[in-house]
Amino acid sequence: MSATMNVYVTAKFTVKSDKLNEAINLIKGLTAATTQNEKGCIAYYYLQNTTNPYEFTSYEIWENESEESKHWETTYVQKAITEMPNLLESNPEIIKWKAIL
Repeated sequence: MSATMNVYVTAKFTVKSDKLNEAINLIKGLTAATTQNEKGCIAYYYLQNTTNPYEFTSYEIWENESEESKHWETTYVQKAITEMPNLLESNPEIIKWKAIL
């Protein structure tokens, strides 16, 4: 993947029913920290399923692969990686995408 090509990332996951509010708070904090601190982040947000409120998908756009890689090293992502397994039904499905040019 070229260093100048945008990187798109999605993560689909289901939250445990008794952990919904805790997960939403973690997601909100992660989103705020990412969008405020990472200049290489073009878009970063989470979507909540309208028919199953426990199901989420994240959608991220990064300037390039290097910027996306740096995101994983931040303290707030490391904190989320530590806390999320207790909140989720199973491991998230994380996929990196590229645009067809």
